[in-house]
Amino acid sequence: MNISLKYGFLGLGMGGTSIAHACAGMRLTAKSEQRPYTAMLINSNEMDLFKLPDYPNIKKTTLTGYERGVGRDIQLGQQAFNVHKTDIAETVQSYFNDRDYIFICCGLGGGTGTGAVIEAIRLLHGNGFAGRFGLLLTLPRRNEGRKVLDNALQRLQVIKRAMQGLGAIVVVDNEKLFQTGLNQSQSVEDFMKSCNRHVARLLHDLNTVTASYKPYGSYHFDASEWLNILKTGGCLHIGKCVLPAQAIDLASPVTYMEAIKQSVLNGELSAGYDLQDATSSAVSIVADSLAAKRIFTHAFVEQIQTFLHESTPILDENPVATYVGDQAGQVTIYSVFAGLNFPDSVKKLTEELAELERRVEARSQKTDVIAEALAGVKSKEKKAAVDLEALLAEEEPASASAPKESAPKDPFDFLNHLK
Repeated sequence: MNISLKYGFLGLGMGGTSIAHACAGMRLTAKSEQRPYTAMLINSNEMDLFKLPDYPNIKKTTLTGYERGVGRDIQLGQQAFNVHKTDIAETVQSYFNDRDYIFICCGLGGGTGTGAVIEAIRLLHGNGFAGRFGLLLTLPRRNEGRKVLDNALQRLQVIKRAMQGLGAIVVVDNEKLFQTGLNQSQSVEDFMKSCNRHVARLLHDLNTVTASYKPYGSYHFDASEWLNILKTGGCLHIGKCVLPAQAIDLASPVTYMEAIKQSVLNGELSAGYDLQDATSSAVSIVADSLAAKRIFTHAFVEQIQTFLHESTPILDENPVATYVGDQAGQVTIYSVFAGLNFPDSVKKLTEELAELERRVEARSQKTDVIAEALAGVKSKEKKAAVDLEALLAEEEPASASAPKESAPKDPFDFLNHLK
């Protein structure tokens, strides 16, 4: 098994370091000990870094002075990164110098990663990596609260303005992954680990298809073309479909085309893209030798090219590459679309934040009935003091002619001094 590109992963914050760690943890094959990718993990909270196992191809950097985290404060997260920016730049240049392409990984919504992501973009762009890096961003779920959504959308505003000048942006929609991969018996931590492994596996598979399998037809989607896709500004949408080879009936395209279409529409990591915005696309299909001989006909390829043309009519070409692999009895179809706008899940996040802001405003206008009730309470303190004074007053002496004696000390005199 070979790879087309040497990836590097710059992980920021808890979410970003977790994904970068999973990607760098990928072995070349299931039986191989070789890990072909490298990762640099940067976080303020040192405990989050300690939880991630150490590998020889991973370097951890704690933002000293901010070891307790930054409390979802993106300004503080940006400050923490900038304090160490010179040292980070030196490490990035030495650690990623031989990498073909770098993903800046960030879980949007927190403090450290969200705060540092724009500064990390500036750092790579200005230190020799311009044109060979992109973003791997996770979107928060809609129920994660106003602060998280506001943080994420603040950064997305900036990235949206700059996205055509960056490389590919891979968007991981946590809401989608949660809804499609929900396992009631699975812990939240295990679920997030499985999501990170899913992202890592997908990027690795796309990187090996172009380098490991023998082309069956005349067209080969090679490493240079995969790199060109990754260098394309805008979002990168990825679809994957696995079909039993025996279920594919060439005389009945519905036996395979509907599944392929759904894999494109639903996506592996996020959905809701307008594919007509795409500037480039490619499809790679892998089957074993027996299935390839039967299935990879001109009519089969033409069906998929027609679908691509209908989905993305302004493209100059819509290549479909076919390969012979070693997965007996199955056909795997990978599709990629580059140059896209953000998915509509971003718009849903803005709508959710607007609704939360409306509720906050409504709450601020709400009458405080408790305060009104307390304001209506009339104090009885003065009346009580008068009654007590009358109760404790001494009686008049019985005879005016009786000799005057000094009055005994009033044992309740302290009551007269109470405020």
